[in-house]
Amino acid sequence: MPVIARIFRGALLLWVILQPGRAAYAQSPGHDALRLFKRGANFGNYLEALPGQDWGAHYSNSDLDHVKEEDFDHVRLPIAWSHYAGPAPGYKLKPEIFGKVDEIVTNALSRGLGAIINIHHFDDFTTDPAANANKFYAIWRQIAKYYAGQPNRLAFELLNEPKDAATTVVLNSIYAQAIKVVRESNPSRTIFLGPSRWNSLDEVPKLKLPADKNLIVTVHCYDPFYFTHQGASWAGPDVTTLGVIYPGPPAQPLTPNPNAAKKSVVNWLGRYNTLPAGQNPSGPTAFTARMEKVAAWAKENNRPIHLGEFGAYEKADPASRARYYSDMRKTAERLGFGWAIWDWKAGFKYWDGDKPAPGMHEALFGK
Repeated sequence: MPVIARIFRGALLLWVILQPGRAAYAQSPGHDALRLFKRGANFGNYLEALPGQDWGAHYSNSDLDHVKEEDFDHVRLPIAWSHYAGPAPGYKLKPEIFGKVDEIVTNALSRGLGAIINIHHFDDFTTDPAANANKFYAIWRQIAKYYAGQPNRLAFELLNEPKDAATTVVLNSIYAQAIKVVRESNPSRTIFLGPSRWNSLDEVPKLKLPADKNLIVTVHCYDPFYFTHQGASWAGPDVTTLGVIYPGPPAQPLTPNPNAAKKSVVNWLGRYNTLPAGQNPSGPTAFTARMEKVAAWAKENNRPIHLGEFGAYEKADPASRARYYSDMRKTAERLGFGWAIWDWKAGFKYWDGDKPAPGMHEALFGK
């Protein structure tokens, strides 16, 4: 081998060694696609509402402009498609839902933003997957055909936060069939999919994915839950204790709300009141090691990861919220995950009227 060739080969080998993630990154179209979905925001409390209901959030081109200006690169759209589906066997979707979705998708794409559309709140399916699998496939066949001509900045997410009877093991075969359905009309579309127990970090190893390489695994994390959901009425009495800070411990011990009397809650608050920051349950220890395990699985299986939801409800104090978002964002980026906050301007809001909520821009973008 000529001397120059040997030098070039050695330099190339050294470059690969010093950048261990690059070779694996290039092997998967899903990893390439993740570049379009690094920093996102969920447009929640809108299209996932039941027909005729108003959950208080509405989105316009102004929101998309602000999303772009703030340096996000995509939006995630939770959509309750199943509520707009007709009877078997076709389960035809009503045109009105496509109109609502199009208004956001087309305007997001025209601004250079990515968009992820999912199936949200399909509770009949998660209660009885076998009985509702055909409806699940039919909905995706229609969505996929309708959006087949859109650019690759539009991605599909098969199912938000599966739970109950829709275990990860049950979903593995259903996901494989749903991917085949999407591929009928979208051979190169990026598809997101995640494990059961509400897209739990801990369920990822149970995923058995098909050979399709244009897939991104999505996970959600709202831990430490008693911090992120404090005061959220829909989350029940366990989160009625207000004033939980991040990270703990507090300067003065926090007394549990009398309604939060469950032993596990009282024990958590006891550890929150006493343990130092590095061990405190209201701190990075609640999620860091678990996210690192997902990253190890991702490396072993050559699959990209997207943290599709994380956030803290607005009743947490602003400084704690900012510290939490910063830690979650930094951990996700250190591990090579894309991410999308929950949410843009509903109860976990980033955007507050005409500007970011206090500390939020700095937390997510370090500026």
